[in-house]
Amino acid sequence: MKRVPWSICTTVRNPERLRDFLRVLKQLEGSDFKSENQIQYQVLLIKERLYSPTKIPSSHRFLIDDFAKEIPLDIARKIFDFQHYEDPPMRGRQSVNPLNKLGFSIAKDTAGVIKITSLGNLFLSPESDIGYIFFKSLLKLQFPNPWSDDFTDKKGFNIRPFIAVLHLINKIKKLSREEFSIFCPTLVHFKDIDKYSKYILKLRSLKSKSEKDKFIKKFLKEFYGTKSLDRIQIDNLFDYGDNAMRYFRLTRYFRIAKQPLGRWMIELEPARTKEIEQLLALYDGSAIKFKSVNEYIDYLSDIDKPELPWELDYEKSKDVALSLIDIVKKDFNDLTDVLKVKVAEVYKSILNTDLNTLDSRGIAIFINELRNLRGEIIEIKRGSILRKNINQLKDILSIFKDKKKFRELEPVEFEHMISQCLKIINDELQIKPNCILDDEGSPIGFAPGNKADIEGYYESFNSIFEATLDVSRHQVYRESVPVMRHLKDFEGINTGKPAFCVFVAPRVHSDTVNYFWYSVKYGFEGRKQSIVALDLAHFVEILEFFINAIEQRKNFTHRNLKTLFELITSNAAGKESSTNWFADVSKIIKDWQRSIVL
Repeated sequence: MKRVPWSICTTVRNPERLRDFLRVLKQLEGSDFKSENQIQYQVLLIKERLYSPTKIPSSHRFLIDDFAKEIPLDIARKIFDFQHYEDPPMRGRQSVNPLNKLGFSIAKDTAGVIKITSLGNLFLSPESDIGYIFFKSLLKLQFPNPWSDDFTDKKGFNIRPFIAVLHLINKIKKLSREEFSIFCPTLVHFKDIDKYSKYILKLRSLKSKSEKDKFIKKFLKEFYGTKSLDRIQIDNLFDYGDNAMRYFRLTRYFRIAKQPLGRWMIELEPARTKEIEQLLALYDGSAIKFKSVNEYIDYLSDIDKPELPWELDYEKSKDVALSLIDIVKKDFNDLTDVLKVKVAEVYKSILNTDLNTLDSRGIAIFINELRNLRGEIIEIKRGSILRKNINQLKDILSIFKDKKKFRELEPVEFEHMISQCLKIINDELQIKPNCILDDEGSPIGFAPGNKADIEGYYESFNSIFEATLDVSRHQVYRESVPVMRHLKDFEGINTGKPAFCVFVAPRVHSDTVNYFWYSVKYGFEGRKQSIVALDLAHFVEILEFFINAIEQRKNFTHRNLKTLFELITSNAAGKESSTNWFADVSKIIKDWQRSIVL
């Protein structure tokens, strides 16, 4: 039988971007999703700069290039029409497809009016737990379903991918990136889980690369039902595998261990062992059968579905809590006595809770408190390891300066490394990364759109830190005005001290610099701002100077940083162009270094 692999969503590689797509769709909620509104949705995505068409009329190029200006709806429609698509409504259908597939919306021409589901509305809240949202979403994802014309039972599909992969990894313990990409998207029937685990063990038993390649090719030929393989069939599997891994990891039920040369291993999250055991005992990975499309729609729309074992059984929820208590105790006991003091009061209060006095809701709240406490303990332990850890800083800088290693970094990893560098300097009151963390404190997702990447609180000043790997012109739209707004909001909340924004990119785009220069010299929304734009080379130079100062036992404090930031921002006043202002940054850093040495 000729088969095809399953996939979650290759239209939008970054799962968090779906929130913006959903936000735009909500503008059409209550309307039908027939041809005209399918087009209208795509037009709105252009208007909101969430979709960039390849062809732009020359008369509107200035508007597209000026990211500070809004794109009027009528202009967005003209840009859409200028593409001359063969099937214009199809563009809107493709863009909304991942939202429907993941249960965030109901937007089909045959399903009545557009509706944002309860799960979708929760997703739209910036303060919501994105891990929980994608967990509930991926539990619903199944093939076949009444809305899928591609992954049908006639084509051999009977699977809930999230559950099936949990079962598979539970048997194998961990999967490499290659194993995950070859065997997970091609696992299309839950009854094949045992067979696939044997395939993986067989592949691992082979000694030579040629034997392994031969085995994989034979397996894929049988799967696709072909006598030969083309490059696309293999490449697609790695695209689907990488994409599925991103989505699965957000649930916090999988843990990724990165290895050299872009390789990674995926395993089940140890801190959720009890929940995983209960899920696997209740669900075998088979798809649910629905009597009608409406029944399936009701299922997607219900935030309480599917039912979770620990929500159905009070004793099972207690088992989850008890397993977490053991983990928290171990983590707490691993702290030094000095570090234990920081959480001792909260630790004692939570651990003295009598579970027998809590109802189901109380247990759920208690479990959440345990996870928060564990996160705080992990952060304290890691922070203590990072304090003035020059060797760790040198390791990070070696990655920053190695082009091959640097290319392997995920954007959120770069952001997290910046926060580690700031903690190593060891002169802050608090460094607060706003990225989404897994249960082990590793980054898995970006900060919510209304927050800075990192917040830094010092005795003499406060600062936000923004980091991006984007060096294209998209950097201007994504990082200029949003960053300026983050600083404005941050200043409004944290008064009484000077507030800076430090922006770091491998290369700061000249247009981004121009926006920042204008904000520093003339103001943003009526007020001048203090923004420091740094190429990664500038940031590395500052950190290498810090290493040198510490190794020579020189004094280096937050006041030194404040002086540098003031020197860079004040220099904008005497410059008539952003180019001249940014060109001076290297010289200012060198003069600043000499002043400290002297």
